[in-house]
Amino acid sequence: MPARGAADFDAARLRDVVAALADGARAPAAALENYRAFYRLSFADMPHEHEMYRVDVVGEHLAVQFFLPPEPAGCVLFCHGYYDHVGLFRYVIRYLLQRGFAVATFDQIGHGLSSGAPATIESFDRYVAATRRVHAFAKERLGANGPWHFFGQSMGGAIVMEYLQQHPPAEGVGEIVLFAPLVRPYAWWLNRFVFGIAKYTIESRVRTLTDNAENAEFHALQKIDPLQARTLPVAWVQAMVDWFKRFEAYPVSALAPKVLQGDADRTVDARHNLKIYRRRYPHSLHLVIPGGRHHLGNESPAIREAMWRWVDETCSFAPRVP
Repeated sequence: MPARGAADFDAARLRDVVAALADGARAPAAALENYRAFYRLSFADMPHEHEMYRVDVVGEHLAVQFFLPPEPAGCVLFCHGYYDHVGLFRYVIRYLLQRGFAVATFDQIGHGLSSGAPATIESFDRYVAATRRVHAFAKERLGANGPWHFFGQSMGGAIVMEYLQQHPPAEGVGEIVLFAPLVRPYAWWLNRFVFGIAKYTIESRVRTLTDNAENAEFHALQKIDPLQARTLPVAWVQAMVDWFKRFEAYPVSALAPKVLQGDADRTVDARHNLKIYRRRYPHSLHLVIPGGRHHLGNESPAIREAMWRWVDETCSFAPRVP
């Protein structure tokens, strides 16, 4: 089977297709063929429908996607991490489809196929507003009643928990599964001094690509991926700092997220962040993965297998694997 990134894909053309849609309109199926081939999102061995829509919120438009099995066992909203987009999460989407879930997911503001200044934001509350709008749209589209499950990677985990803090769904919350959720970044005790100077002297710096998964195929994809930003805007860092100061001050919550964290992560401060999660969510469960780096959704097959086994064992949904 070809590696991700091996097919032809015109990212600008698909962005234009999404931008030309009306709010709530669906993209033509033919426009998604090269996108699916490039990121290997076809899943030909599992019957399902794949749809993409434009959804407008806070002055931006979002590329929203659904992966729909014939008879869903439930619904999951998945939120990606910083610099990421839906196309990078083949393995997470495949896991959820194998368990029979309908998957709703989207490219955040300034990411992937969605509009907005690349990889920047003035407040994480705009990400929360986008998440709330997509969740409402997904509930309308799928006609789903009852609690949804929430999955999030890194910044996506942060936004999931902030969304549930600000707007707890009336129907309740199902399982919450977080991969290396962001609170504070790695070595913030040192980097905060660098940031303190940078915010007065520059607007952005060139992004440094790191080996954040034990997976050479993923590293190769990152280098050629046309949907990832290549700069780190100072404004995004300030928005992150404003958010984590607020998040760390929240009172104890009854939510019980399942938190997966690699012990070789050099993107987030794993020790500090797990401490915050244990304090804020005393009913949470944690799996520390030996050798796991930051991008757990794209880790080695052995690490992914261990992750899925733990999620199956700790979550209330029953596995339904073909």
